[in-house]
Amino acid sequence: MTGFTITPLKIALCFAAALLTTCVVRFILGDRRDLWFKRSQPKFILTVRGKIGDYLALGYPKTIQGLIILCALLLVLCAEIWLILKFV
Repeated sequence: MTGFTITPLKIALCFAAALLTTCVVRFILGDRRDLWFKRSQPKFILTVRGKIGDYLALGYPKTIQGLIILCALLLVLCAEIWLILKFV
């Protein structure tokens, strides 16, 4: 057994942790986001983001630094989710 139990509280905690981590990374990156990531413009009405979503979206990595940031962010998010599901 993996020992994971999924409850609505854990799902909410995972969502909150992921949102907080994304906000922190976006705040730390600042204007360097435009140097390291290419943002795509939505072409369909269902994929249009609001102001907060547009601010938080990183985009596609276009440099090695962007790829490193993306991998680090994914690693941190996976670790957060694992820790919440395992120990909370």
